[in-house]
Amino acid sequence: MVRLTPALTSWKILNIAYAAPQETLLAVPETLPTAEPSVPQIGYTVAAADLPAFNMGVYRRIFVAMVFGAGKATTAGRVYWRMKKNGVSVATGSGTVAANTFFTVNAYFYNVNVGDLLELALWSNVADTVWDYKAYNVQVSRLILMNKPRLLQPCNFTSVGSGPVLVLGSPSVYGVGSLRVYHLDEELPFVTSAKNYEIIYTKDAYGMFRITYGDASNANSGALRTSTTSRPLYYINYFPLQIVTRGVRGIIEP
Repeated sequence: MVRLTPALTSWKILNIAYAAPQETLLAVPETLPTAEPSVPQIGYTVAAADLPAFNMGVYRRIFVAMVFGAGKATTAGRVYWRMKKNGVSVATGSGTVAANTFFTVNAYFYNVNVGDLLELALWSNVADTVWDYKAYNVQVSRLILMNKPRLLQPCNFTSVGSGPVLVLGSPSVYGVGSLRVYHLDEELPFVTSAKNYEIIYTKDAYGMFRITYGDASNANSGALRTSTTSRPLYYINYFPLQIVTRGVRGIIEP
């Protein structure tokens, strides 16, 4: 008797659970220095509990950390920021803040690992700008479920969420980044809700998907946003909560 090997793997159901963001709202705001501080005001060490959790092993994934710092300017001025990873500068920038206006620095650290120290330093060119809010969250990007097979048929994003959801202060969302799905490293239509694809071949550059803020946009960089009413004013991403798929065996790799 000839035994035939099935062309398809069993169904793979990948569930991704995201840790709640860490948030702190200071009871008493702290005045920003007028020169870059030697010790950044905001710092987080990446822990295993901060990472998205998977119900099964995956071949590859990249983690993106989001660090937020916010405060308020009394006098119109300029707020400066610097991102550091393990003590090394990643990016720096600045932006103008009008009088009696809140500011939020959205800082995105690409490809972080457990044990990395992520810091955000803030300072101003005027002496009456304060900061009083910080937050931190980690999301997953560029995931490859299996090394072989790489051809998935179908590939169903059965559940899609968005975040982080921040609650302290007076939060508002400034922009929402779509989930970017890839076939042969070519971008498919953006995902903002559950969506099914007939076939996807995952390659090394982008994997199955990328998040927007922190990877496709603003990787290892930051953005300052201002508002007279909202603190923090921040960006969020769409991201997968569940992917249901199966692999196709016995094909020639492209």
